[in-house]
Amino acid sequence: MKTIVLTMCALLSCAQMEAKKKEKHRDYAEFRDGDRVIIYEYYRGRKHEQLPPGLAKQLRKNGRLPPGLAKKMQPLPVELDRRLPPLPPGCSRALIDDRAVIYDTRSMNILDITLIIR
Repeated sequence: MKTIVLTMCALLSCAQMEAKKKEKHRDYAEFRDGDRVIIYEYYRGRKHEQLPPGLAKQLRKNGRLPPGLAKKMQPLPVELDRRLPPLPPGCSRALIDDRAVIYDTRSMNILDITLIIR
């Protein structure tokens, strides 16, 4: 009986360790703290237009880009994008005035957003 309990505990422990490894390496479509630091450092001292408060609120509320705002979206500079971890398939990063966004390339839904300046 003691052997069975020890074996079950060992198996459970291995399963938990494997789940943590997968969690660590999972691709997320979000800006992590380290990503934000890289973006802030890249744009430090550069001037950018600010997104009007009404559009910023609409973007947060709806999670989608209004048609006029979608036209202003620009890809992240290649040298900055290369410094950030890869995104899951179907996701991309872009700039909209003073914000960086991660969006679904098919639906154009915003998955995450961050200011590029502090």
